[in-house]
Amino acid sequence: MTCTRDHVEGIERIVVIHDFATPEGGAGVLAIQAVQEYRRLGIPVTYFAGATDGACEGLEGVDLVGLHANRLLDTSPALAMMQGIHNRAAHNSLKRWIASHDTENTVYHLHNWSQILSPAIFAALADVENRLVVTCHDFFNICPNGGLTDFSRAQPCNFKPLSLRCLASQCDRRSGLHKMWRVARQVHLNRLARPVRSKATFTFLHDRMRTKFEDNGFCAHRMVTIPNPVEPWSRSRILAEQNREFLFVGRLGSDKGADLAAAACIQAGVPLTLVGEGELEGHLRQAGGELRLAGWCNRTEILEHARRARALIVPSRVVEPFGLVILEAAMSGLPVIVSERAYLAGDCERLGFGQAFDPAETRSLTELVKKIATDDATVAQMSSKGFVRASELASSAAEWSERYIGLFRNAIAKRQMA
Repeated sequence: MTCTRDHVEGIERIVVIHDFATPEGGAGVLAIQAVQEYRRLGIPVTYFAGATDGACEGLEGVDLVGLHANRLLDTSPALAMMQGIHNRAAHNSLKRWIASHDTENTVYHLHNWSQILSPAIFAALADVENRLVVTCHDFFNICPNGGLTDFSRAQPCNFKPLSLRCLASQCDRRSGLHKMWRVARQVHLNRLARPVRSKATFTFLHDRMRTKFEDNGFCAHRMVTIPNPVEPWSRSRILAEQNREFLFVGRLGSDKGADLAAAACIQAGVPLTLVGEGELEGHLRQAGGELRLAGWCNRTEILEHARRARALIVPSRVVEPFGLVILEAAMSGLPVIVSERAYLAGDCERLGFGQAFDPAETRSLTELVKKIATDDATVAQMSSKGFVRASELASSAAEWSERYIGLFRNAIAKRQMA
């Protein structure tokens, strides 16, 4: 069923809340896409952002409100420490908007809060939480560092968040002091968001992500899995079996495994194009082999690289709750070589368009690259299966917005019945 105006009747306005008014990162892209889908259905939208300067083109016709703040990393350490735990300006601004504009048929869609808005945003939303949907793009709603990851060793962390073992672990990207600050923020978040008693609905990108939340003590009353919407890079199948190059798309960091992809391709003697920017860029430029660093690319530029690719390598050392590029590539006809730490890895193998490996076993990635580089028949088969079946793991934009509209309508109906 496709949403029509009849299906959204009763929703007077949707307030989308996110750190940024620009499509920064996967969460930012989806926050802006949510606005566009809601507007396509004719629903008035207010977009509340921590940083409203330089708002992107996708917000035309939207009531844009919020702050002119900078991300925490771009402010002084002292100010970042205070505002990161409780951004009073964000709380007061949203609280005032709700007091002046809220109605019984206004609903709220919260995306990310960790870079500007802070846990304070949950306190501002407390009075309307029965009409609030929170999309968990990452693990910040349960984990101090947001990744259920030991970033100091670039591997998943299995300690229960805020347990004694968690507190004793130096898992932060930066320092032990920063970890202590993150712990303080998590304690404050738990006090304000109170997931055990919250009337909000929390959504997750994959069933394994939801299970991970539950296994770590997150027990909100309303929890729903809604896969991300995915658009392929190419609408026609890329003939991967005719290509020689391999492709990496993502941040050039050790957690994303850019160095693993480079090392495997150098050892296998095949070319690799790396799309993205990050701290490993200098190292990769000196690595030798047939590496080409393309820098940041828009979707049109990514497609040009993808058309020359034989497979996409996604070698993350850390947990990937969804992995948008995995399906963007597979739906375009590119086989994927994917870290088993990505929640989609098992799905890719099950549907026949991907092969998984353990990023701790670097030799296994090299052997997979060698196999894909020389086996045209397998590559053609994987390419065809991805082009046909990868969409089963994602939502279309219309399906995705329809699921959220259903959640909003249910929240309004329950409010009216109460």
